[in-house]
Amino acid sequence: MIRRRGALALVAAAVLAAVPARAEPMLRPAVTVDGDVIRLGDLFSDAGAHAADVVAPAPPPGSRTLFDAAWLAAAAREHQLDWQPASAFDQASVERATRVIDGEAVMKALRAAMARRQSIDGAELRLDNPEFRLLAPANAPDSLAIENLTLDPRTGRFSAVVAVSAGSVPPQAVTGQLIRMVKVAVVARAIAPGEIIGTDDITSVTLRADRIAADTILDAGGLVGKTPRHVLRAEEPVRSEDVAVPLVVHKGDLVMLVLETPSMRLTAQGKALDDGEMNAVVRVANTKSNRVVDATVVGPNLVAVTPPAQLAARAEAMK
Repeated sequence: MIRRRGALALVAAAVLAAVPARAEPMLRPAVTVDGDVIRLGDLFSDAGAHAADVVAPAPPPGSRTLFDAAWLAAAAREHQLDWQPASAFDQASVERATRVIDGEAVMKALRAAMARRQSIDGAELRLDNPEFRLLAPANAPDSLAIENLTLDPRTGRFSAVVAVSAGSVPPQAVTGQLIRMVKVAVVARAIAPGEIIGTDDITSVTLRADRIAADTILDAGGLVGKTPRHVLRAEEPVRSEDVAVPLVVHKGDLVMLVLETPSMRLTAQGKALDDGEMNAVVRVANTKSNRVVDATVVGPNLVAVTPPAQLAARAEAMK
């Protein structure tokens, strides 16, 4: 009998030796989680069958939650985990895995949203807060949602709400300005009054639309052939009041009056009573008869009088 009991003891000892000892759960003092929740296995190693149990919500991206010894002991007890704090100073810090979505990504999404409404080619987008950024979960998609977008067509001021498409980050308001850029024709060199602006004198600059006066000349056609009223500085916007059509006839100048028909050509000397550019109609006094007639400027100090018959024909054709 004694021999039998001894044999059983030896067998039991062998069986127990063959079974590995269960590892004791250990507290993880610093943890980073990817999801929206914290599980028991995030806080304790070797948490056993209850490792996947949810114990708390994860902190928002970019922040952390600190769990003290009392809370950890209660969580372990509730989920049947054999763990007790070694001291009242035991704690676990849980941080959310986070990635930063910077202002460049936000502006790209804003441009796309604006472009679906209207053309913004060549426009520059600026945020009021150049350091604007969103903190998103590390596993969040790259796409951003732009909501409540408003854009003032006159000033370019805009406001919107930006949200991470996953919806796990609170939306943030963003404001700024869409700056439209305009290509403007300007003179390439300083040009003084009396000079005639030619095509070789023209270049262009690109400027903010909100800093250009309403009467600024945009195209080269508005400058070529004109003369400055004052000195034009190189590469500066020119307003319509800054230039004028060159005068070909000046008030008080002696001019040649020409009256021409298919069968004859008469000339006489006259005195201009008005200034006039090419093709302008000015009053001219015949220096011999003092008769005042309306004549068309056709060249330097040269004006043409239209015969009454031609005027009548033109009037008839216009009916």
